[in-house]
Amino acid sequence: MEKVKLGLCTSGSRLKIAVAAGGKVFQAQKKIFNQEQALFGLAKRELAKAGADLGSVDTVCAVRGPGRFTGIRISLTLAGALKAMAGAEVYTATLFEILALQAASDKDFKKTGLSRIAVLLHAFKDEYFCQFFAAGAKLKLPKPEGEPLWLKSEELKALLAAETGYYAIGDSEEDAAVYGLLPAGRPRAPKAVSKVVPAFIIKAAMAGGNKTLKPLYLKPAKYELENK
Repeated sequence: MEKVKLGLCTSGSRLKIAVAAGGKVFQAQKKIFNQEQALFGLAKRELAKAGADLGSVDTVCAVRGPGRFTGIRISLTLAGALKAMAGAEVYTATLFEILALQAASDKDFKKTGLSRIAVLLHAFKDEYFCQFFAAGAKLKLPKPEGEPLWLKSEELKALLAAETGYYAIGDSEEDAAVYGLLPAGRPRAPKAVSKVVPAFIIKAAMAGGNKTLKPLYLKPAKYELENK
């Protein structure tokens, strides 16, 4: 039977679906707040293009954060259900890992000769997430240099100005102003990859091999630390 992989992202303002089967990838997205209302319909539509249905999915790749508390749980809950009821393998990836892989795979990054990638994500109001990765020809997969950071916009601007030798990628689909945090002249990803590309949900999750269903919230964790 044909292997069918399903990729899911419900962490942002857009529901994103990818289906990989028979050497082809079918992908779609829909901007909707209550993503659980559209999840099954959109997934079934993309699976049908591959001649498959939910019952034939043998691998689920889900984004585990960061993002909206409720949103993240939608993908992880479906992944967990398919694992429990259908025996599907589950792999997960963070938005940082997905965007870092997109950047590392893009010809614009390869042309720079740089060996670092900064991934920028909007968190809340004037707050942002950032994580640096080592990347380049010697590494098959971008490797985190440290844990993700959660900073005010001015703090992140100062950090990005102080750091050197990196290529930046941000989710400008979620926040059009994200590249405004960078110092002038800093190399950055083109518009086509400055967003979560559904196919890379599957690529990043499979490449990373992470099977945890533990969500990465980041923001709640910081509030908990401040309130202790």
